[in-house]
Amino acid sequence: MSTSKEDKWSAERYNSNASFVYSSAYTSPTLDLLSARPGERILDLGCGSGELTLSALLPAVQPNGSVVGFDASPDLLAKARTNAASSPLSNEATVPVTWIEGDGHDLEKSGEKEAFDAVFSNAALHWMKRDPAQVVRGVYGLLKPGGRFVGEMGGAMNMIGVRSVLHTVLGEYGVDAAAVDPWFFPTPAQYSAILQAAGFGVESCELIPRPTPLPESGLAGWLDTFAFAFLDALPATVDREQVKAEVCRRLEVDMKHGEQWTTMYVRLRFKARKE
Repeated sequence: MSTSKEDKWSAERYNSNASFVYSSAYTSPTLDLLSARPGERILDLGCGSGELTLSALLPAVQPNGSVVGFDASPDLLAKARTNAASSPLSNEATVPVTWIEGDGHDLEKSGEKEAFDAVFSNAALHWMKRDPAQVVRGVYGLLKPGGRFVGEMGGAMNMIGVRSVLHTVLGEYGVDAAAVDPWFFPTPAQYSAILQAAGFGVESCELIPRPTPLPESGLAGWLDTFAFAFLDALPATVDREQVKAEVCRRLEVDMKHGEQWTTMYVRLRFKARKE
């Protein structure tokens, strides 16, 4: 299942400006909730450039287990394949990891039914905004009876301040930011209802506030990496760098302390089981 949309993701920007996304400090709680076991087959939904797929999921299911990394970005998957080539657990004899390019909304069309012990997702589901319920139904179909769906995504109030300033500044340039906003940040009640409607039993679903220091590139680097949908909507006559600078200027009072930018991430972490 390949995607035909233009790939706006850059593995280089992602690894330079957002390596915190897959750092063990931030991902360990969700991985603990997953509790992957040897011999299992796990789908990493929105695997990005594959760091967690290779460093956390793959070792956990060995021996005899396997992982499928699934992502919509060809550039991120190309980096994942490069990373896999140097992984000691990735070799032609066992082929324990495979990579699939696809849209998370199309999981129901994959042809695989009840094929996975667990589906894991980190920092990806909030990008699947067109129909979150369709994504969840697709996950449900892929899981074996009793299988787990465990993930962490942006939740209600995630990027508070940044999102509203983006909407305000784009509005000043005549852009309807709501029409291009790519993010779905639900409350626990909203996402639990989606999970339950698909047939899942929800074991936990909660918001986790997480102030997150940004790397040296600061908020400008974050905007380049994650806010491309907003920036791409600007008229061609508008200087994107000027817009980014204005967004940063308005947010400095809350987010910049000395030279350190810190953003307010609020994550929604959940565990559900196919009943």
